[in-house]
Amino acid sequence: MTLRLKEVGVGLSLLALSFLLLIWLIPEGVPQPTRLREGQLSPRFWPLISTSILLMSGLVLTALAWLEKGQGIASEADDGDEPLPPIQALIGLVVGCVLLAGYFWAMTRVGMVVASSLGILLLGYAYGERSWRVLIPVAFLLPIVLYLFFVYVAGIPIPDPISRTVFRAIF
Repeated sequence: MTLRLKEVGVGLSLLALSFLLLIWLIPEGVPQPTRLREGQLSPRFWPLISTSILLMSGLVLTALAWLEKGQGIASEADDGDEPLPPIQALIGLVVGCVLLAGYFWAMTRVGMVVASSLGILLLGYAYGERSWRVLIPVAFLLPIVLYLFFVYVAGIPIPDPISRTVFRAIF
């Protein structure tokens, strides 16, 4: 299979997922109050924004792949790269599921920020990121910055007793 066909397939899959979300899942799964003064306060606002971005990404990817000049470009797997053996792929899937279950368990015990830091660190390492210079700052700064944004800028409370105590002392 050529790289172009794979990109078209991914783009069309993104479009199908976007339409499924926009037409059925968001309207059925996200409750909408009948009277709202401001649209951005709606529970459907951010799901619709992120789905719209997904839809646009699918359109752009499909269009660029469809209009690409080189129609017979072989993908990397066709050039001699060996595909991942099924047993290794299955082990990676099981490791990911176990780490996500551990993340869920840890989040209820130590809070969202600490659990997210550990989760990013462990998942990043498990899936091949070996640069500690990248992994450690991302694992610790991303959850802290997101927590601070949502709690202090957006005004959305996040139930995290450890972080609330630490950041109340600072701010």
